[in-house]
Parts: sequence; structure tokens; C-alpha cells
Amino acid sequence: MASDLLRDLPDIPIQPVDDPVLATAGISLSVLRLDLIHPVISGNKWFKLKYNLARARETGQDSLLTFGGPWSNHLHALAFAGAECGFRTTGIVRGELPDPLNACLQDARNAGMHLSGLTRYDYARRHDPALIASLEELHGPFHLVPEGGANIEGVRGSAEITALYPEAGFDLVCLACGTGTTLAGMATTSKVPLMGFQVLKGAGYLAGAVRGMLSTHGLAESCPWSVNDAFHCGGYACASPELMRFLTEFQARHGIPLEPVYSAKLLYGIFALAKKRDIFPQKSRILAIHGGGLQGLRGYF
Repeated sequence: MASDLLRDLPDIPIQPVDDPVLATAGISLSVLRLDLIHPVISGNKWFKLKYNLARARETGQDSLLTFGGPWSNHLHALAFAGAECGFRTTGIVRGELPDPLNACLQDARNAGMHLSGLTRYDYARRHDPALIASLEELHGPFHLVPEGGANIEGVRGSAEITALYPEAGFDLVCLACGTGTTLAGMATTSKVPLMGFQVLKGAGYLAGAVRGMLSTHGLAESCPWSVNDAFHCGGYACASPELMRFLTEFQARHGIPLEPVYSAKLLYGIFALAKKRDIFPQKSRILAIHGGGLQGLRGYF
């Protein structure tokens, strides 16, 4: 069954981070290790795919189609999830397919995903019903999983993340955000305030996207939430020397693997705000959500 793979969630550890920077600021930090859920389908991708696969099965679809960049964690995870659950999968990749394929796309192809490049102009039209119709003519009927799992099924799955940590144990939960789907889902169930760390450029876009998802689907907020857009480090998939240095030092000190697109920017931002001393109140108990996606690290070395 489509839901079998994504039904039985393993125990997810919450790992304390003992660091002098945080101790000096009077802050305690822990990390919810969603990266340990599954060797491939890890982090928030597990939750965003869960109900998409179930929905495809319910509607009788045996094919999934999605969009993603050349190093897309979402595309990579969907290829494996689809293969494990008996779906045909198609990945529409932004731009021309590299020749040879990079490690991410080769993994997806090895899992049985059909890959097709799309010009950047047409990729920008990925929400256009006319483009979707043309893809259906070309590839046959499919259940569409939007880029990043950004649909009601993705929001619904993300809402379940809040059940993995004790609400009474934390004053703030922080997470890295691309489409804002995970933040939107968690904002409907969390009783702890949320702070999203935006990984793309664009002041205000992410908060607007989250509000739009909640409004479109008629979902009510269960907690205060905010977005910090100061730590994108140049934009999506960009990595400054300072970010890479932080990533290396954090991994060595705490034994938690990071990648530059999401998790490193999240932790880098938390540490930077902690140093300012006027953002987080003294004795704040912060939980960082590790969103997985470690396969993308291969694109930087």
C-alpha cells in the first residue's frame, strides 16, 4: 500500500546541544533529529509525502509527477518513496539535465524515476494549468506533487511534526523554510511559538506564502509564528564562507551532520541571534527542527 512506507514512524531523538556560545547567552538548544527517520526519505520530506502518496492511491493513480531543481531533496525523496510504494514517478527538472547526471539525479533515475528537463522559462510556469495539462498529455495521468510538496497534503503531514516534541519543554521552535509548507502545517497544531528561517532571498515573501496557504485551505493558526529572512546567505543553495565554516565547526563539535541549503542556515541563524543577546530572552529553551536533506551536501564538495 502507498501509505505503508510512511506510516510507521521510528523513535526520533531530541539531541541537546551543549555549546559555550549558547551557555554565555543563557540559552538552551536541542535538535529534533528528523534526519534520522529514513536513510533517504528523511526530515520534513517524510511528512510532506505521507498524505500525497495516500491521496494518489485513494484516487486510483499509479503515477506521481513532481518538480525540482538539479539537487532537489524533494525530488530525490519522492523517487525513492514512489519506488518503494509501487508508483511510477516523473521528475520535471529545472533547466537542462546535466550530462552526466549529478549524484542526486542519478539516484533518482536508479530508483526508476523518469527525468525530463524543462527550460527555466517554462519551469516558472509550473503552477500554470496549461503547462500541467501539456505534461499530462506527454506523460499520461498522474497525481501532481508540487515542488517541495507544497499542497494541502504536504501541510497536513507537516502538522504532525509537533507531536514529536513535548510542548512544555520549549519556549520556541525554529525551522528552516523554503516553500513555507512545513511552517504552515506546524502553525496549525503547535502550542509553542514558531520561527521560520527563510533560505531564499526576498523580504516578506515567505510570510506571505504561509498566510496564503493557511487562508486558501481555511486553516486556523494555533500559535504565534514569525519568519526571519536575514540568514539566506546569498539566496537558495548559496553558501557563504562563514556559513561553511560554521557547518564544519558545528559538525565537529556536536556530531550532528548539516547541509548548507537548510539545516546549516537554521543553526547559523540561531547562533547569530543568540550572540545579539536581545532577541531570545534569558533562559530560553529552543528546539531546532533538523529537516534532513543531507544528500544535497554532495553538491558542495
